[in-house]
Amino acid sequence: MSNLINHFAHPWMLLALVLVPLLLILQRRSERNAPSVLYSDLSMARGLPRSARQRFLAMVPYSRALVLTLGIVALARPQYGNLEMKTSALGVDIALVLDVSGSMMEDDYVPNRLEAAKAAAQAFVKARATDRVSVIVFATSAALLCPPTLDMAAAEQFIGSIHRDMIANGSTAVGDGLGLAVSKLKDSKAKSRVAIVLTDGDSNSGRLTPEQAAETAEALKVRVYTIGLTRGNSSAPQMGLLGGPMFAPPSAGFNEELLKNIAERTGGKYFRANNERSLRQIYQEIDALEKTEIEVKQTADYDERFFYFWLPALALLGLEFLLKAFWLRRLP
Repeated sequence: MSNLINHFAHPWMLLALVLVPLLLILQRRSERNAPSVLYSDLSMARGLPRSARQRFLAMVPYSRALVLTLGIVALARPQYGNLEMKTSALGVDIALVLDVSGSMMEDDYVPNRLEAAKAAAQAFVKARATDRVSVIVFATSAALLCPPTLDMAAAEQFIGSIHRDMIANGSTAVGDGLGLAVSKLKDSKAKSRVAIVLTDGDSNSGRLTPEQAAETAEALKVRVYTIGLTRGNSSAPQMGLLGGPMFAPPSAGFNEELLKNIAERTGGKYFRANNERSLRQIYQEIDALEKTEIEVKQTADYDERFFYFWLPALALLGLEFLLKAFWLRRLP
């Protein structure tokens, strides 16, 4: 990957720019204290227009300030070039598969299950700087929302745009969601290929059964992590008749065994979330399980640009010297 870089080799030199206004102040004071020829009466000359010579003399302090500014910037050594970053191999190719069926709008999570899942997925993506990520959503059917990308900021935006009405959500097609993820991972040359499937219900629609999708994932060596969202209960447990905490039962139709079998068959792991905190911790654990060392080589090729500032400074100094030697000469 190549990036165009503009920077200064010695940026601390730019601190000397504070000398520029001081120079102007000293110039003004020296002009006031300079010796001059006294005339008895200047009233007749007050209404005369200023000559070109007078105007140029008035500009000399500003010209010197510009020369000093250009010189300081040149000393800071502005550089322009390419920064090349090469990775030896892609780390992990990850497909995030997110349930957007109607039950994901239940508000037992804050503000609801879908938004809590989106927030946790975005935090997960932000931590995967050297991986490739795709985003798939499913309900009655499945759809690819974000194709495989190395741009984590773009992946975060796609996750943020997920809403329940983007797919008909009358049922839950877990098999179609996982099958679409596997199809996007099959040609990947990454060291590890992973699908993370999050759902709060049982698979009850779709062309592909979850078992068929898991079989395909196993054959293609795609590891599947499954996350089951149960009814949120740990953040605000109700009190039972005997004074102890009473937690709400899992969501209706939630098929925990199915998710366990998919994960075990593909070498992954099943997780159960029951509130926002546990959901974030699950993604953090998956993040830790799927770390791959990547060798990154960085080389820089810079061109010096200081002469773009030195040359104008020298030209202004030369011009001032010539003008003061001939046209702008002052009486002693």
